[in-house]
This record gives sequence, structure tokens and C-alpha cells, in this order.
Amino acid sequence: MSYTAFVYHPRWKEKNTEATISWDVSGYYMYLPALFIYKDIKQCSFKDSILKQYYPTPDFQQAFMHEASGNYVMKYAAGQAVIMAPFFAIGHTWALNSASYTADGFSFPYQVTLGVGMFLIAFLGLFVLRKILILYFRDSTVAILLLLYVFGTNYLNYSSVDQAMTHNSLFTIYALLVWTCIHFYKKKKTSSGILIGILCGLATLIRPTELISILIPILWGVSTLEEFKERFTFFSKHYSKLILAAFLFILIVFIQPFYWHYATGDWIVYSYQDQGFSFLKPHLWDYTMSYRCGWLRYCPMMFLPFIGFYFYFKGGKNKWAVILFSFLAFYVTIAWDVWDYGGTAGRAMVQYYVVLAFPFAALIEKVHEKKTSQYIFYPIALLFAYINIWGIRAGDGNIQLSGGTRQYYWAVIGRWTAEDETKKLLDTRHIFKGQPNNPTVLYTNSLANDTTEYDYVNELRQLSENYQFKNNNAAYKWFRISADFDCIFKEWDEWKQAQYRIIFYHKSEGVQTNGIRLHRFINNGETKNLFFDIKTPKEWDYAKLHLWNSGSKQELRFRNAKVIGFND
Repeated sequence: MSYTAFVYHPRWKEKNTEATISWDVSGYYMYLPALFIYKDIKQCSFKDSILKQYYPTPDFQQAFMHEASGNYVMKYAAGQAVIMAPFFAIGHTWALNSASYTADGFSFPYQVTLGVGMFLIAFLGLFVLRKILILYFRDSTVAILLLLYVFGTNYLNYSSVDQAMTHNSLFTIYALLVWTCIHFYKKKKTSSGILIGILCGLATLIRPTELISILIPILWGVSTLEEFKERFTFFSKHYSKLILAAFLFILIVFIQPFYWHYATGDWIVYSYQDQGFSFLKPHLWDYTMSYRCGWLRYCPMMFLPFIGFYFYFKGGKNKWAVILFSFLAFYVTIAWDVWDYGGTAGRAMVQYYVVLAFPFAALIEKVHEKKTSQYIFYPIALLFAYINIWGIRAGDGNIQLSGGTRQYYWAVIGRWTAEDETKKLLDTRHIFKGQPNNPTVLYTNSLANDTTEYDYVNELRQLSENYQFKNNNAAYKWFRISADFDCIFKEWDEWKQAQYRIIFYHKSEGVQTNGIRLHRFINNGETKNLFFDIKTPKEWDYAKLHLWNSGSKQELRFRNAKVIGFND
């Protein structure tokens, strides 16, 4: 963890969208500079200067305009900002007393203190998890499990690379919550009840769906129906502690509606706008196994705790809390309609690894009952760990994981480098390797007209002209579609990237569409000839070529469009 955080990829040394305070993290964090530096949490008038100088996101995604009030509302809940506040204060003090850095909330001191501070929170969570597990499992089992978590799961990434995301904080909060519940039911101290209320409140303030955290203090220590009945007797005897915990929980959670009311006049504001849940149609396969970003496909180590539930159910302690909480958390996670969670689906489960450690540990102890089981288990675990480390480092070799396809996944899995040509499989099903034999030009167009030497798309012109050609009835197995492209500024948002597309028609009905996202292969100020290969449709009468900007504001120009036909 320390090597990854401080040597391999210290984000505080990066800039723009690779910095510690970028993308979602900048949204969690934005409360702090808005409130304490700029004194402008309603209008966020400082946003343009921050975006221009530090470029944490391509545009202002951290908040949205509330139409009724005319004020901005932060998209994310305030809980992560509360966790970040001490590290922000240290960074701000450093910047104020420095002649080299600006005290603007985003300069180097803030990046460093936030990154290091959140890493220390991750280390605390792992330390507390070990203290919990050794109460129930052998020390050797716990050591193996922690090694598998650190090297074999995406916890490594979210503790030491993307440590400022919410999942790191929530992991530690859940570890502290379980530890506190153990001591509360053992010693029945009011201080433990107070801490339970605070921890559940913080978890819910970070992510409202973490309201499910209250299941842990309610059910911890319950494994039988008799123990469940005894729990209510316990509550009746210690109701004053429960009332105090509930009061503190509500007090902390109330920070969010208080902010909403201050900013907009409304006590409740749904800041995720058009994003929501499909509880009746959860995205089970998409979330877990999709090639685009499936949790268990890219983090297969986490298959093992689900196997472990079989053994844990038979003899594990705290069964009700562990099993009910784990499956409820999983259900809520896969019900979210943005099931890819911005490109890395597995991150949404990281905080629940604290509870999933129990069935995982049960599986490890079962494995150690027989030598033959170990011979099967450890090679599989090592393979899964390799895939995890590959996934974290793959980007260094020009490999993209999020947004993948079946063809692309199997072309790059386990490999440390990939050619740009392979990236075309992110958008197309096939690529032709080698040089076409005896190609025939089926269509060519310089795209020049009386006023320009190119066609183009930009913010105002999202679709170029359609360039049509007919089927000449010659049989070709492959088509290669190419053009010269001029990039003014690169579009980083994958879903907005301009696409060079061809659509085939049979009897006026579209029968096949193919294309590539061009900004995967071109950078600011570059001119490149780009092409993609496709297998020809069985029946088609004519085809149309065009450039589609897909919502991007960036201008992209193209000329010298060409289609050639060839066989293997």
C-alpha cells in the first residue's frame, strides 16, 4: 500500500484530471474551499478560475444549478468533506504560510495533505479490521485474508491511489462501527453507544444509501432466533443509550438538509437529478460480469467471499448481521441505474469488504482443513491477485479497462501493453491484422467545398454531412474506412467523443452500424490518418459515412474520406 501511494502513483504529484482533487473527489471536496476560502457556497463564482487553472474536470460537474433559487447545489453529499476537513485545514495552513503556493484550495499543499491524510485513514481501517477478525479467526487466517485484500482486490487502488474517494473512508467507518458494536454489547458503555450513532451518521452523510449501516448495531452478535429475541430485551434495558445514539445520528445526517435549505430554501433536494434506482430490475449481470466494467470480472478475488457464505452460514458467529447486511448492500448497489459507477463498477462494493471478510475468512479456514484444498485454492487466489494488479497497472501500458467489450477484454487481459490498434475493439468487434491484399477503392471524397477544405463537427454542429455510396455488387470480406482528422482540443469524456461512423442500408433500412471514437487516438493539435476495419454485411444497397460529435463541445475536422474493399 505504501509503495503504491508514495512511489508508484502519488496522485498529489499529478496535475489536472489526474490530481488527487479531481473528478468525483473534487465534488466531495468542493464544500470546503467554497465555505472556508471563498465564502461562496451558493453561487460558486470561483469555479471558472479553478477549472481554468487546475482543470479537475472538463466542466463544472461538482454542482448543478437549482432553478427555483438560482443557486448552485453540490451534487454529492457533505459527509466526505467532513472527513476531509482536518487535512484541508492542514493544507490551508501550509499554503497561507508559504511563499510558493496559493491558498486557493487546489494548490500543491492541499493535494498532498488530502492524499496523505486519506491514505492514513485507509491504514487505520485495515488495522481495525485485523483487530476485529482475530477475535473470531486464527491469526494466520487473518494474515492471509489481509494479504489477499491488499494485493488481490481493488481495495489496493482505493486505499493508495484513489484514496480520496468515499470508499476508503467508508471502509474505515465500517471497521470502526463493527469494532464499536463488539465492545458495546460486551461492556455496555454509553461512550460506545455515542460512537455508534456518530459512525452511522457519518456513513449516511457520505452516501445516503449507507443508511443500511444501522443494521450492524441492531443485529451484531445475533446468530439464532433466541438471540434475536434477547436483543430486544437488551434494547429495552438500555433504551437511553439507544436514544442518545439515534439523536447523534439524526444530528449528523441533518447537516445535509440544513445545507440544502441554506442554499435553495428547500429541505430536500435530489442532487442526482435524473439518476435513480431500479429496485425491481437490479443490474445483476451488468454490475458483476459485464465486459464494460463488471466488478467480479475485473476483481475476481471477490468471488471467494460469496463461496465462503456457505461455510459461514453453517457455523459463523454474527450471522444475521453479516449475511443480511451483505446481501442488502449488494442489492442496493446493483439497483443503481448508473451501474458502471462512472467506469469502475467494483468501487461501489469496497466499503463492504469489512463485512465480507467474515465469509472470506471462513472459506480460508475451511481450505486449511485439507492439503488438496490448498493446492486448488492458492493457485486460483494468485491468479486473481495477478489480474487485480494487472488491472491497476494496465493503464501504464496503454490499456483501458472501463468501457471494454468482450473482444477487447480477451485481447488485453493479463497483458502489460497493447497497441493502439487493439483499442479499436472498444468500439468495433473485429480488427484486421496485416496489410490488405489487392484493395479496391469503393469510395473517396476530399470533402472540400467552396468555403473550406474539410468537413467538421463542433458544439454547434454535432453531425457532419452524410456521404453516400452504392453497393457495386463486388464481393469483399472486409471494408476499411479511413480519413484525415485534425484535432483542435481533445475530448476526454468517452461518451462525448466524436465518432467516425458508417451505416449500411438495405431497402432503406439500416442493417449495420460501425464506427470508432476518434479521440482515443488523437491529441491536442494533432493531424492523423485514422481508419477502422469491419466485416461486410450480407445484404446492403448503399452506405453513408459521417462524423458525429455525440454531445462534445470540441471541434474535430476531417478530409479525404475513403472506403476500400479487400479480402484476407
